[in-house]
Amino acid sequence: MTLRCTYWGLLVGALLLTGPVCGQQTPLARAQGLLKAGKAQDALPILLELHRSDPLDANLCQQIGIAYTQLENLAEAEKFYREAARLNPKFWAARKNLATVLWFLDRKEESEREFLVVTKALPADPVPHLYLGLAAHARHDYAAARLQFDKAGALAFDNPEVLPIVVESYLAAHDPGFPARATQQLAAAENPDPGLLSRVSALLLQYERYELAATALEKLTSIHKESADAWRMLAEAYGGQNKTEQAYRAYSRAMEADPNSPDAYIALAEFASAHGNNDYALQIVGLGLRQLPRSPELLFEQGILLALKGDRKQAEASWVQANKIRPAWSLPLLALGVSQLESGDAAQAAATFQMARTMEPADARGHYLYATALAKAIDPSSGRNRAEAIAALHKAIELNSHDARSHTLLGQLLLATGETNAAALEWQKALKIDPENATALYQLGLLYRKQGKREEARRLLDSFQRVKAKKHADEESMVQILKVVPARRVP
Repeated sequence: MTLRCTYWGLLVGALLLTGPVCGQQTPLARAQGLLKAGKAQDALPILLELHRSDPLDANLCQQIGIAYTQLENLAEAEKFYREAARLNPKFWAARKNLATVLWFLDRKEESEREFLVVTKALPADPVPHLYLGLAAHARHDYAAARLQFDKAGALAFDNPEVLPIVVESYLAAHDPGFPARATQQLAAAENPDPGLLSRVSALLLQYERYELAATALEKLTSIHKESADAWRMLAEAYGGQNKTEQAYRAYSRAMEADPNSPDAYIALAEFASAHGNNDYALQIVGLGLRQLPRSPELLFEQGILLALKGDRKQAEASWVQANKIRPAWSLPLLALGVSQLESGDAAQAAATFQMARTMEPADARGHYLYATALAKAIDPSSGRNRAEAIAALHKAIELNSHDARSHTLLGQLLLATGETNAAALEWQKALKIDPENATALYQLGLLYRKQGKREEARRLLDSFQRVKAKKHADEESMVQILKVVPARRVP
């Protein structure tokens, strides 16, 4: 385990000078000098010999812990820091070291408990606050992380090792002040770290701080003109600001920077499609396919665009070809199945979705779509396929409980079996995830009306009418492919 983090280096460097140093003891002074010179392997035998003579000296235990830390033997370091803290419970330097070692041993909860004890005794010490901030960030408690990083001060703000974590904590806590300052500093630096610029930019895009992201990415592309990823990110930042022409130029630069990357063509095509220009998007994908004729990603994208233009036959041909080139990738099969379902062939769609979910059993989309196809083919007299569809939906929800569609369809199938309370519960879950889920609003409203819950029924059905009025006519068409299978992920 190599300890390269800046905050670790700062901490160990400071601790070499802490504790009740007995400088009069020549062997100890010599060992400490060796530690300061980074020669822990020479200092350790001296310190261990001294410890054998005086095992109750907490400072000796601390110095031995530091030696083991420099040698990256953290298990032994922990033993001696813990012994130093046992001998002197108020030996805060040893407890701080113990907490740090526990952190790097991936025993984060124990580490956090130790840091909490230290910070109560030493509230102005920035080190515990830094680690407590990192622990809060790991739990996604961004407000608490921001408060801890505030107290850590420069150890957090000027530390490139943790800068992306600090930036995200402030962004997620809706405090853009520090991210703005950090971005400006990075953009003004003569030789900023490209990796750091890229990570911070990605966070700014994630939290839709497009103007700040553009500032950082303009700097990145100025020093790394050959980076297709940087140009694509800059295009996204421009798009988020509705700077359409600048976005088109940046996407074009991404294609020029890496003409063998399907992502560069797909990014521009999707941007064009989002702006209602599917013909131009198809031209871009065609350009990519001339360069990369066997790209399954480009063939998949071509199929999506053809479907949006209403050319179902050619769309399906593109997805079939993509699947032949990369048989382990289920996404073309999902799109093909949606097309088959839209054309009314529920049985064929179910067979296609079954292949997809067998191929990638951890993908909730395959199970949901399989259940959707089975639901379309349920025999009203026997209910055949219903039990299998319900089982598939339970699996989809197990894999992704945050998809309102799965809960909505499960509610419909449960209602058909007479399980009204279970159906209502599923629709309630769906509306908690998506308050504008029209089907859940309507079905739950009707159920409440039947149960005599008139006020609740009226509220839900009124909401349904408002949602329905906002829906576009094409919401139930092939555009659903883009909603059900939005991620262009590949194995």
